[in-house]
Order: sequence, then C-alpha cells, then structure tokens
Amino acid sequence: MNEVERTETRENSKLLKDIVIALPDEKELNLEHRIELTHQIVDAMEWVQNGLGVQIDIHKPQIGDKNWHVHILVTTRRFKENGEELGDKAVDLEAKFITVKGQRCIIKDSKMIHEIAKEETNAYFAELGLPYRVDETSEVPGKHIGPRRIRNLINEVLNENELRKEAHLKIINDADVITDSITHYKSIFTKQDVEKAVKDIPDLTAREQLVQQVLSSNRILELYHDDGESSKYFTTIEVRNEETRIIRIANKINNQVYYNDIYNLKSDIEGLANVSEEQKQALRHILLSTSGVRVLRGRAGTGKSYVLIKAHKLATNRGQKVIGLAPTHKAVSELRSKGYTEVYTVKGFLYNRKKIFMQDSLIVVDEAGMVGTKAYAELFRVVRNNNCQLILAGDEKQLASIERGGMFEMLSNIFGSHVLVNIRRQSENWSREAATKFAESNILSGITLLRQNKCVKFDNTLQDSISKLIYDWSLSKFKLHEKLVITVRNKDVDILNSSIRSLLKANGTLQGTEYRRSIAGRKESYMAGDRIVFQKSDKDLQIQNSEFATLTSVNKNEFVAKTDAGKEVSFDPSKIQFKHGYASTVYKAQGASIKDVYVLHNGVSNISSSYVAMTRHIKNLSYIAIMKQLKALTA
Repeated sequence: MNEVERTETRENSKLLKDIVIALPDEKELNLEHRIELTHQIVDAMEWVQNGLGVQIDIHKPQIGDKNWHVHILVTTRRFKENGEELGDKAVDLEAKFITVKGQRCIIKDSKMIHEIAKEETNAYFAELGLPYRVDETSEVPGKHIGPRRIRNLINEVLNENELRKEAHLKIINDADVITDSITHYKSIFTKQDVEKAVKDIPDLTAREQLVQQVLSSNRILELYHDDGESSKYFTTIEVRNEETRIIRIANKINNQVYYNDIYNLKSDIEGLANVSEEQKQALRHILLSTSGVRVLRGRAGTGKSYVLIKAHKLATNRGQKVIGLAPTHKAVSELRSKGYTEVYTVKGFLYNRKKIFMQDSLIVVDEAGMVGTKAYAELFRVVRNNNCQLILAGDEKQLASIERGGMFEMLSNIFGSHVLVNIRRQSENWSREAATKFAESNILSGITLLRQNKCVKFDNTLQDSISKLIYDWSLSKFKLHEKLVITVRNKDVDILNSSIRSLLKANGTLQGTEYRRSIAGRKESYMAGDRIVFQKSDKDLQIQNSEFATLTSVNKNEFVAKTDAGKEVSFDPSKIQFKHGYASTVYKAQGASIKDVYVLHNGVSNISSSYVAMTRHIKNLSYIAIMKQLKALTA
C-alpha cells in the first residue's frame, strides 16, 4: 500500500480499485473452497496476467448478514519487470465505451466483474458436482461494510444496509421473482427448492406464505406419474412453452429434406472393417434414416465417439459437409483430433453462425446432454433455417449443463434413439461390468467389484490417501501421457500435481533446467518432460481449453510443447494460461479415455461426477478414498 501511495502524486488520483463480491454460503463449501473460487475469479479477470497487483481478503458473514464476501483490491498501475515497483497506468484496461444510437455509453466494470464472478461460481459448482447455481444479480445496489474500515461511518452504513436489506427482501417477497430465479437453472423443481430460495426471509410465517404463493401460482404446473399420483415436482407454463417451441422446431427439422445418397452409404457401412455389428447398426440409424433428427445414446465407454468419427468419414467421402459441435473445448479437441475438420463449441458456432456456410450440412453434436435449453432453442432455429440434418449424441447420466437443461433426454424419448449397450473402453470383463454398475447409478455394487479386484484403497486422512495414490501411480508401467489422476476439487488437483512433480524430480524422470514463473500469486516450476494442460483456448496456436500436452523444451521466453493430439506448439509462457497436467478435475476429464486412471475421492461428489470419474479408464483404475467419505458415498 505504501508503494501505491508513493507512486501517485496527484491529489485526486485513484489508487486502487476496491471490489466486493459475495461468495456462496452453501454448507458443502468451506473456507478453502471459497479461497479457490476467488482465485478462479481473479484468474478469469486476468488482472495478474496483465501485470496488476491484487490483494484478496475473505471474511465470514457479519451480524445480520448471511453471505461470505471477498474484498479485492486491484492496482491501477502495472508492476515493472522487477516486481517491486509500480509503473505506468493500465489505461488499456479501464472501462470500455460502446456507441448506442449515436451516443457513447460506458460498460461498467462492476457489471462485468460480477457477471464473470457469477459464471465462475456456476462453473465451480458444476466442477464440484453440486446442483446450486447463482441467481441473477439483484437490482438493489449495495454498500458493503468491511471489517475495521470506515468505523466513523458505521452507524450510517448500518442504517443504509438495513434499508437495502429491506428492499432486497421486498424483491424476494415477489413469488414471480422466486420462480424465475429457480427456473433459470432448473426445468423442474421441488417444494424444497422454493424453501431454499426464500430462506433469507427472517419471519417463518412470511416464508411459509411465500412458498405457498409460489406453488399455488397460476404459472405453476404440478407434474404427476402415469398412475395419477403426484411426483412432487413442478414446472412453469413458460418453461413448458419454451420446451414445446423447441419440440415444434425439432419436428420441422425432422421433416426436412434429407441427404439422399442412402444406397451408397449403406454399401459403405456394410464394407467397414474393425466395426462391430452394434456400431454398424448405430451408423445405419444416424446416416440412413430419412428423419432430420437422429439421436445416439450410450453409456460411457460404449464407443459413441468412434461411431461419430466413422460417420464423419463416410458422409464426407460421399460429398456431404459435416460440422462437429460440442459444449466444451475438451470435447471439441477430441473431435478435432479424430478427424473432424470443421468443429466448434456450441457457443462459438452460434456466435459466428453468420460467418459459417452450413446450408444442407450434417450437424453432429457430441456430449449433447451438456447442452442447455436456451442453446438448444437457438441451435434448432439455425439448423432449421439452413435445411440441415442433426445428429445428437450423448449420455444423460453424465454431467449436465450448468444452466437449465434436460432437453437431450426429452428429445431421445420423442424422436427415439439408437442405444449403444456394449462397453468397449475397459479391457477387462469385470471392469466393464463395474462401469455398467456406475452407469446404472449403482455405486455400491460398482465399488464392490473394484474392491474384489483390489482396485480400492482408503485411509483415515487426506494426506495419507494422497500418499497411497502417488505411490501406486509411481509403480505404473504406463507412460506419463497415458495416465491421469482425477478428483473433484481444484485444490486437490494442485496438491497432486505438486506432489507428483516432486516425485518425478527425485527419481530423475524430470531433469535439466527448470523455469519458474509466478501467476495469480502462485509460484510454479516447469521443465522439459512436464505434463501441462492449457486453461484457455488460443486461435493463433490452435490450442483448446483443457487440452493436455508434454513440454519438450523450456526457456525464459519460449516453451515448446507437443499436444496429446500430436501437434507441436511454441508459446510465450507469460502470455498463455496453463498449469501442470498430471491431475485433473472430473469436469475437465469428461469425454476423455485414458489407459491408467487414479480417482481420489474427497468429500464433495455425487452420482454423476462419480460415474464420469470411474469410467475414464481403458486398462487400469485405482480408487483411493478417505474412509468416512467412502462410507458416505456408498450409504
């Protein structure tokens, strides 16, 4: 702070940006989770990457307040290369202007920061496998009270905050606002979801009345089983209407003109080698059908991606344009590495749709279960307007979309689907049986099979569990790029990465010059042979977020890496976001197939994340857990 004040000479200079962000208060999260989430928000804002200094202070809720908060102080000047002195003002990072109807309007920093914080928090919830999502930002402006700050104004601010709290309560006292906040992320909900949404209201009677108002609103539709019994689930007329519109457009797509070289494609499928009869049946369904919407389903490891690769090759060989889509950069990378020449994220495709020629194309969507309802609505309009055919491939049991979803399963039920049953990823019969148990949400039976085959270990502490995992990992016969550790929390990923690197240096696997860098307050070291994972896509380098690679050479200004897809890339380590890649979160591992997998279970997990983690392996799977967490998972 002294350096900041010394640098500024003008009396009215702005020394720092002071930002306050509310952090989630869900009981599953502890202080370590909130620190990790704060680092992710800071990383996403790219302040440190742009040379600015950042100070973070996290504090618990104060009396009368339920939220945790983080105070972030950001310098307005960049640090010089020595890292000790402040240099010029970062004017290029100041608030941006846009022109609206001939007038210049400013894009407020606060709005952008809180929008990014919301996105990062929702992504973090998804990584942890938690069902929570951040509500839309309140329309009531707030003034936060910092610990030991502005003491002389404490009474005034307390009074102002009380007024704002009353205004916020008036907002959430609106039944329609509560309903909208829930259905932003869920297509169906329960009474418990409504009760959670109104928990801030202090008066019990008022809370109960509001819950009743929500559930008795003429917007609400109660859902029933076939026998007439209540399912205890609800939806809204608006959600139902939106889904109905999507189905209506999907029906039009289904009746569109289809590619008519069926005779030759049929012959091509019959002549395929190294393709099972089950996979040929899947190819017949998605390539020979006269319907515009074709759905391919299959549990993890049944070969959906292999079928999509064969479909791409067969269709393009017969002159049809094929465009591959996926909701994540990881899935996009997988398609591209297997031969898809034109492939985008769903979001990128929709954003750039006017620049993409797609008339009469075959649109293939992988990991379609992760696509949200709003994205489906927009995608279907584009497909309809360009007379395209559509292939949707996915597994509704795996991790779902962050925002409201569920359309993939609904479309499967309406238009029918071909289901791949035989699991092929795992090489051992018992391992395939275990994967089937996890796919059926039968976690206890799956872990029992793992224990019978000596694949489960557990200990009383996290430290001891990690030690066992790393010891087993060190004995593996597989190469570094053929094995991966998977867990839920980013903090555990960092611990595992650091521990594995220390082992590799000690046993001589990693040798040579080591380059150190400091990023977002963390010091990291790299050398030739290190495994890394890119954390942000770069069009110039043609690398994707979540893409793994091995460093082949390092120096201060240039790293050279070979991606797992075989591409060599050179980059400035100070300008590209990446981290060590010996371990990964479940979220980033979805869609991957790895020969040797080690799963660390440490508390925060659910059926979907467990299913994904336990089905990534081809040859070997080792499951390491803390005893009390293992009991909770299988209870």
